[in-house]
Amino acid sequence: MKKQIVAAWYGGLLVGMASLSLPVFAHGGEDHSHADDAPAPIITPVSTGVRLELASPDVELLGILHEGQLTLYADHFATNAPIPNAKVELESKGQKLVLQTDANGVAQADAAWLAKPGYYELTVSIQAKGVNDLLAGKADIPKPDLEVKQQGTAESSPWWKLWGNLLEDTFLPKAAFAHGGEDHSHADEAPAAALPANAQDKPARLTDGSVFVPKPVQHLLGIRTVSAKPQSVAQSIELNGVVVTDPNASARLQPTMSGRLLAPTAGFPTLGSRVEKGQVLAILEPAASNTDKADQQEKIAEVRAELGLAEKNATRLASIAGVIPQMEVDAARNVADTLNARLKALQGSRVQQPETLRAPLSGIISTATVQVGQQANAGDVLFDIIDTSRLQVEALAYDPSLAAQISGASAVVAGQTLKLAFVGASQQLRNQALPLRFRVEGADTLAIGQPLKIAVQTQLTRQGTPLPASAVVNNSQQEPTVWLHTSAERFTPHKVNVQPLDAETVVVLEGLPDSSVRAVTIGAALLTQVR
Repeated sequence: MKKQIVAAWYGGLLVGMASLSLPVFAHGGEDHSHADDAPAPIITPVSTGVRLELASPDVELLGILHEGQLTLYADHFATNAPIPNAKVELESKGQKLVLQTDANGVAQADAAWLAKPGYYELTVSIQAKGVNDLLAGKADIPKPDLEVKQQGTAESSPWWKLWGNLLEDTFLPKAAFAHGGEDHSHADEAPAAALPANAQDKPARLTDGSVFVPKPVQHLLGIRTVSAKPQSVAQSIELNGVVVTDPNASARLQPTMSGRLLAPTAGFPTLGSRVEKGQVLAILEPAASNTDKADQQEKIAEVRAELGLAEKNATRLASIAGVIPQMEVDAARNVADTLNARLKALQGSRVQQPETLRAPLSGIISTATVQVGQQANAGDVLFDIIDTSRLQVEALAYDPSLAAQISGASAVVAGQTLKLAFVGASQQLRNQALPLRFRVEGADTLAIGQPLKIAVQTQLTRQGTPLPASAVVNNSQQEPTVWLHTSAERFTPHKVNVQPLDAETVVVLEGLPDSSVRAVTIGAALLTQVR
């Protein structure tokens, strides 16, 4: 495993940073902590000093030596998140330094022996929750007179040349790490630009466009990264869509005849309320004129009279069943039964009985246009009911061949990722575009008619580096840019060509190195503002 330490000197003074708590440390394996002592003194953020940078696939350590004090910043290599409450042991030349990082991943201790000029082979172990790593490296601490001499020429010479005798030639010109068998160097990148002498340990833009951001500032801004590497990904396309109802999970309640609306016992359901299948939503009292009522009464009287005669005839024929054919007896009884059914139907006619309107399915009331006493006509829309757990999205594709290549789709609404399942496509163009239907899975926070941006994955693939969409920001020329974390305190912008992969991820097609990278996902816009 090849792991390297960077030692460099920067001038200046860092002010205005938040104070940090003092960790426990020990020398030579002895524990000098005192749990019962007075509160620990404040750790003051360091100003100038020699930088000692050490990294592995899991951990990134930055030590700053200044006036015999070592301030150590322990971060996760992939995410740049601090490693809190970590025990760090540093050994070299028979000396041992034990530090305990605070909640911000920062530790500070007296390390006068390490600040002495000379060559050091360092072994560092770190243990924390989910972290157990061993790192090794080398460093040459410069003599004070060399620091003073070189400080005056910092603007004209890159820092890796100033301290070239301190570091391995294969590492510094590329400002990259090699560890765990992985090669994180980028041979095609230009050497890092010089840090101005007046940088004063504050964010500064370098001559090559990269940005120097001290570790304390990174912690203050909450800068986070993600590791990514080129791979084969699905080719995607972005479509405009709109939320629509599922025809099997939506209903419209309409009366079949005119009448006056009456409220059920519990009252009319209000907009947005949930109803269950079979629940009474309204009562329709049929509208009938006096003439209609008179005609109905006349028909009822006629049928009742005919029924009386038919019943008497059926009884008479049944009494002489042995004399006349049985077929005549059965026919008389059938006529009586038919007239009896007609009478019941007329008596229960809708002209007299109110109509109960019930919910045809369970769901949410999305439309309600009812009032007590309202006159409703046949076909009027009284209620719309939708099942919000079964919504669909309709999108228009201007390439008809896309429907045969869809392998997946997703969308983001109010920070929530929606997974969409492809249902099917129409075979008829609408405004020169082919309508596509997707089923929304696991979401009930959408509104009918709500517009969406849909990322549709196809069965075609291409090579690219997938990154969270938050990693892509616009530079001052409004060009899409990705910031790479190239060393502990250096970030480099890369103009890129991207396309959406899904609702939260993009694929960088051009502009990034053909190797593993650390891209900034939180705080990228802040790096763009550094001048």
